[in-house]
Amino acid sequence: MNRCWLDDVLAQCESSDDVMCPAREDGCFRNSYPIEQYHSESYGNYYLNCIMKGELEGSKHSCANVDWHFGPFAFRRSLVDLWMEYKGTSYDAQLIPIVAAIRKGYQVNSSIEVTFGLDAMMKQQEQGDLNFIERGCFN
Repeated sequence: MNRCWLDDVLAQCESSDDVMCPAREDGCFRNSYPIEQYHSESYGNYYLNCIMKGELEGSKHSCANVDWHFGPFAFRRSLVDLWMEYKGTSYDAQLIPIVAAIRKGYQVNSSIEVTFGLDAMMKQQEQGDLNFIERGCFN
């Protein structure tokens, strides 16, 4: 997790949190990312959160919306087996263990908001670039 956010994240955590999944503050996210990536990841988050809510409906487990496409997260050392057991080779290696933690009833705090801005040069290089758009949307 980004060292710069440590104080902000810890200030928003509860002692009962087992997994911390920060979310990007929407204004920073929208303004600093290529617009295509912002919309693609926002849609992906809405879609995955709808699936999660549907799967948890009627169960004793719950979780607030997760920013599934944002990388940094943290978990208690006691949960390392959830991540080590899953043999994913891509971003699924982060996502699936978070789902497993929710299903097992661990407390997942996804309401931690951070002000993350993508490097302006990256946005300039990627926004409007068809190769980047297709790679992001179809891979």
